Amino acid sequence: MESPFPAGSINFSFELLPYIYFNVAFVIIAYPLYRIVGGIFNWELDKKTPANLFSDMMALVRYGFIVFVIGGYARTFNWIMILSFYIALFGYALLAELPFAKQSLLTRNNWPVRMWILFIIAVFDVLLMAGFHIYLIIYQNESSSKDNIPIALYLGCLIIPLILMTFGYIFKQEQNTRFLTKAYLNVIRIFKRRPRIPSENENQQSQLDTEALVQVQPFGKIARIHIHHWQIFYTFAFFTRFDHPVSQVAGGISLGIYTQGIGAYGPDDFLEEI
Repeated sequence: MESPFPAGSINFSFELLPYIYFNVAFVIIAYPLYRIVGGIFNWELDKKTPANLFSDMMALVRYGFIVFVIGGYARTFNWIMILSFYIALFGYALLAELPFAKQSLLTRNNWPVRMWILFIIAVFDVLLMAGFHIYLIIYQNESSSKDNIPIALYLGCLIIPLILMTFGYIFKQEQNTRFLTKAYLNVIRIFKRRPRIPSENENQQSQLDTEALVQVQPFGKIARIHIHHWQIFYTFAFFTRFDHPVSQVAGGISLGIYTQGIGAYGPDDFLEEI
């Protein structure tokens, strides 16, 4: 039966042996090693119980399986990626330990000049790699028509994290302002049939009930968006899917920085409650 999807759009892959090597190199060895080295050199690490450590490793396995399959790592995983992974894992940690680099996106209004310079250099490097990968997908589709991803589909996948971020923003606003609940109750109030004219006491009671339902902070906590570097580089790892040394280096760097974030702090959420 002919596939309903465009030619080249199905580009997922899974092979058991590379997947085992992938987990051994990037989880079973990398995570404990990072925690041990970070503890020896007194790097910034969240305190973890054995149960927390196990949960972090299981998170790495879950996220790793998704990116391994969808990112096509069965075809691109090799020694180049492993080497660049460990350089990025510990290189980023050393960089993050610099006094001026102990920042987050939430504190960007107070960043020192050196932090802004570092951030601009990082953005430039990301854009440079993005441009090179766009070149690779164009060249690959021009040179061969077998098992390739059309450029529109490749770039179109960028909309997925944007959609997820949009949903995150909607949920944040709902928790902080209850705007969806208020809109729903207003619609119900407009279309609700009233077989008789309610008394004044009933109107007052209905108003009190509505106000109780839509109180601004019914959950007792305010939600805020906090984009973590592990989330950013985990997203990048899906696009470094080419059997080319530069792409393999980029994949290793992306996975290394993502692993550093989870190794140091855990898989912190996109939405934080304060």
